Amino acid sequence: MRAWTIMLVLLAGAAGAAPPPQTTTDPIAAEAIRHIDQGRPALSVPMLESVLARLPGNPDLITYLALALRLEGRHAEAAARYDQALAIDAAYLPALAYQGVLFLQTGQRGRAEANMNRLIALCRDGCPEREDLARAMARAGE
Repeated sequence: MRAWTIMLVLLAGAAGAAPPPQTTTDPIAAEAIRHIDQGRPALSVPMLESVLARLPGNPDLITYLALALRLEGRHAEAAARYDQALAIDAAYLPALAYQGVLFLQTGQRGRAEANMNRLIALCRDGCPEREDLARAMARAGE
C-alpha cells in the first residue's frame, strides 16, 4: 500500500480505501494506476480496459478499473466490476473494501456493513482494507 496515495484520496475528500496492491508488470496498467494515484481516473479507464482485454480475469486490474469508474461517478459500472472481481476471488480484500465504499456513496449502508463484517471475519487481526472501510463508514456517519 502506498501511504501517499491514501493521503491523496483522503485529502481529495473521496471516501475510499487504500488502493489494491500493484501486482502487474504491464507498463500500460502501471501508467493507468499512476493516473488514478494522481487524481486522473478518467484517463485510466480505457487503458485498464485494454489491458483487461489482454489479461482477463485479473482481480487486481478489475478492482483498479472499478475504483476509477467509482471515482468518475460511474457507480453502476463500478458495481459490476467489483462484482466481477469478487466472483473471481470472493475474499479479495481490496474489492470488498472498495465495494463497501461504493455502497456508502450510493446510500446502501447495510450492504457496506455486510462488507465490513466480511472483512472482520477475513482479517481477524486487522488489515488496512478493514481499517479503511471503517474510516469511510465513520465519515459517512458524521
